[in-house]
Amino acid sequence: MATSPSRRAPSEDGRPAKRARQACEPCRRKKTRCPGEKPICSFCERLGQKCVYTGSEAVEEGSDFAKNIEDRVSRIESKLEQLVEIVAIQESRYASSEASPEIAMTRTFPLHEPPRSAIDLYFTFCNAQPILLFPKNINSNSFGRRDPELVLAMEALGLRFQGSGTAESQLEAKIQSQTQKACQIVMARLTDGTVELSTIQTLCLLSMLEYTAGNLIRSGFHSRMADYFIGATQIGELRFINRLDKEQDERKLCHASVIMLQNLQGNICTFPPRDNEKTSADGLASPVFETMISRKDFRKGGGGLRLDFGINTANMHTSELWALACKYATDHRIDAHPPWHPQSDYTMITYRHTEHESCMPLQFRLHASRFQDHSSEDLHAHRDYWGPWLFFQLAWHAVPCILNHPFLLSMRLRNFRRIMPQSFLRNSFEQLTLHSGWIVHFLDLVENKAFEISDPTLGHCVSIVATIYLQHSFTEDEAFSKKAQTGFEKCLRFLRAMGHRWPHIRRQAQHLEQLRGSISPGGLMTEPGSAAGDSSGRPKWSINVQLLWKILIYPHASKSIDHTKDILGPLLANDSARSSGLSSAGGIGEPDFALIGSAGLSGHKTVASECVTFPPNKPSILHRDKNHWAKCLQQWTCRDSRKTLSWI
Repeated sequence: MATSPSRRAPSEDGRPAKRARQACEPCRRKKTRCPGEKPICSFCERLGQKCVYTGSEAVEEGSDFAKNIEDRVSRIESKLEQLVEIVAIQESRYASSEASPEIAMTRTFPLHEPPRSAIDLYFTFCNAQPILLFPKNINSNSFGRRDPELVLAMEALGLRFQGSGTAESQLEAKIQSQTQKACQIVMARLTDGTVELSTIQTLCLLSMLEYTAGNLIRSGFHSRMADYFIGATQIGELRFINRLDKEQDERKLCHASVIMLQNLQGNICTFPPRDNEKTSADGLASPVFETMISRKDFRKGGGGLRLDFGINTANMHTSELWALACKYATDHRIDAHPPWHPQSDYTMITYRHTEHESCMPLQFRLHASRFQDHSSEDLHAHRDYWGPWLFFQLAWHAVPCILNHPFLLSMRLRNFRRIMPQSFLRNSFEQLTLHSGWIVHFLDLVENKAFEISDPTLGHCVSIVATIYLQHSFTEDEAFSKKAQTGFEKCLRFLRAMGHRWPHIRRQAQHLEQLRGSISPGGLMTEPGSAAGDSSGRPKWSINVQLLWKILIYPHASKSIDHTKDILGPLLANDSARSSGLSSAGGIGEPDFALIGSAGLSGHKTVASECVTFPPNKPSILHRDKNHWAKCLQQWTCRDSRKTLSWI
């Protein structure tokens, strides 16, 4: 090693020249100018590596000029070396040569190169199921160069469909780790001011991951932040929604995904005041369906808007129906109008549901799609269509099940003191049994075709239907009861299988089992208007009403019991639990409504003890034993009747 000039010759006054600094071993190996501080040099300290000096040679101080030069050169060299390392690990956008070492380190994230199968699993089971973030037929091989937070979030979702899913504890831990890393990178981007489209896409995926994990506050934070950034970008009007299936602009797809995500999670405002004449769904986050049907040229022929949009556009509109139904389930004010009132939310959503039916293309209906005629291989090869198509079917049928759910209707009728209209009672029951029967029919179809439903929203649709069948499992009519028990078991079997992919679906299946176990006999029913002590001879059943309420309300059903995993600390978490706004079901009790063992709403206290639903000389007269309702259920759910159903 060459000696420095200061070591070759003595100084003018005869004193020996001062020795140069001794380099530490790491700097020697890297051939880097070492600052020479002891016991650890600043270069090793900055890189977090072990600093070791050999020998005991003293470090002598040089002149001020030489010291300054060496320090400056050393700092420049160390920064250049650090910059080279950062560029090699991360794309150049994450660091610049002018950044301080501290800022540079906050932007340094390892380029994540996931197993290709994880990304492929995402595109197979998650894209457009339910949110469409990326165009169809996109090359997944290009995602190795995407921003790391986006790749991490995509992989976390894709891994749910690897092997047996979250039943493997190691896989669940990996999913949580990937989710946390993606969140950390997003937060660093917020700090650095480097938010891009990939950041918003990641926020959408993080919202799904956290919601299905039961961390609702964290999920809402991500979705609202994504909505805020979308609003700040001013992408434009929502007319592109009608071209969603052919859209290639990921900015517009991200905009649509944010809207749909909020609809699916029920992030909508309250309904307008009941004295307001405007009864349209302007409480939605973005009422794209209302905007579409309000166009003057919508129903015109010729150059008017044709009903030829794709399945993902149809699902955008269907997601609004789902959002309204979720809001309906949560909001049950005592002073609300009865369901048949023209200004009630029940009537408004029923109108929207019917209008939706009239606006959707015929090609999406079962008789046109012929799902049952396709092979399992063909269905799986075209999941990008059949996955969204099943959401379109099941979510549409789930909305009337929510609207006409006996428990939710009884909550709205707590203060109703008149006689229940028989026309409403009959129509409500027919809607309830018709649409719940269709959902179970689709479960049979996907089971026969070995087609895995991956959209977690549909798990909640099935949970709602399961509670209906559980109620009907205890009716006196043997055929009716047996059919309901079979339907409940099918729903439970579907949810158990889906629970291997989604933690919150696994909790819903457990809640349904607990709900069934909570049903117990409680004496005999008393007919309305009968003398005290007189009973009908029908058994009376009790049920855990709070648990039923928890299953029906989507936030209740999805929320994790362990609040420590959410975003709030212990004190705020307790405050949030007390003021969450999720209403209690304590206002309804068994004396007011005999839910279990009744067909539909027929056990409500305002239902007449004997009512004629058909003209004289007809075989069906409705009595309190509800044999008519059992026959009605069998009629509406038999396979032959499906052939004549106009919608399907």
